[in-house]
Amino acid sequence: MVMRVAKVLTVVVALLLLPTVAYGIRTSAKFEAHIAAADASLERPVRPVNDANLRPIIGILSQPGDPAPDGQSYIAASYVKWLESAGARVVPIFYDMDIEDIERRFAVTNGLLLPGGGATLAPGHRFYDSARHLVELALKANDNGDYYPVHGTCLGMETLAVILSSNYTILGTFDAEDAPAPLLYTDEAAASHLLRSLPPDVVADLQNKPIAMENHMNGLAMAAFLENPALGRFFRVVSLSLDKSGSAYISTLEGRNYPFTATQWHPEKNAFEWTPHLRIPHSTDAIRMSQEVANFFVAEARRNLHKAKNILEEDDMLIYNFKPVFTGKHEYVGEEKDFEQAYFFERASRGR
Repeated sequence: MVMRVAKVLTVVVALLLLPTVAYGIRTSAKFEAHIAAADASLERPVRPVNDANLRPIIGILSQPGDPAPDGQSYIAASYVKWLESAGARVVPIFYDMDIEDIERRFAVTNGLLLPGGGATLAPGHRFYDSARHLVELALKANDNGDYYPVHGTCLGMETLAVILSSNYTILGTFDAEDAPAPLLYTDEAAASHLLRSLPPDVVADLQNKPIAMENHMNGLAMAAFLENPALGRFFRVVSLSLDKSGSAYISTLEGRNYPFTATQWHPEKNAFEWTPHLRIPHSTDAIRMSQEVANFFVAEARRNLHKAKNILEEDDMLIYNFKPVFTGKHEYVGEEKDFEQAYFFERASRGR
């Protein structure tokens, strides 16, 4: 036991030093000045207050697999509730839609959430191909001055890493199922728009308490990140975490020049998933963190002005057209039994 504790402490010390060394040799004087300025203002939260859009709508990409019946796709209802709790509505984007239909839904939404799950991340698999097309649309929109935020959770973070690195083997294996953990901030955390927008006590709680719900087998190692320059140019590493064996993985990413955020942890689970077989943090601090992260992402979406052609088109696309299923009943057995509720969707297109 003593040896295991010593090992973990050694890894923690190494992690705290690693980001400074790794980024220090790549950082220009100009960027160092930016970091210093950001660090000086970290204690003063910079909340996005742009209310240009008072009716924000977030698109969530569905995926195949458990708990959805064969031939259908699903979205865990916790993601929908999480966004609704911050004042947004949701439009499901079906993973097997034709490209034209995907683009129509993109044009109506003010942000995109790529959820957690177990879909395959490789070209030719429909979830990945649809996610890549949506990310390309978001990149093009932002390049044209159309502020369009994207957030990836768990599988969603892994999806962004694969897409933006063009490396389908970049992910490693980690022992982090049912493993709530604190975040180990890197030196680049000081420049994080996400962290600077959260209340200081929430930032401190994420660092000092295991309230970030980690529940994954795959993840992105720091070494893999550093070996892929394209990722380093696009993302800054905001935090790392340790799995059950003491191995480090990247737990928070943020776009340097694009409104993209990604968490290996699940901010939606704290308030909306109640399965007894997972140690999801439900403390007051954990719920407050969950809400503030949702507030941040929806505030980002309020800066986007996409909208439907008319109210009938909007009505036709909203998640309200579907009813969630109680998948968290104790009699239910399956890989994703930790979902309290889920939305199921019939096949979107016959030809794909």
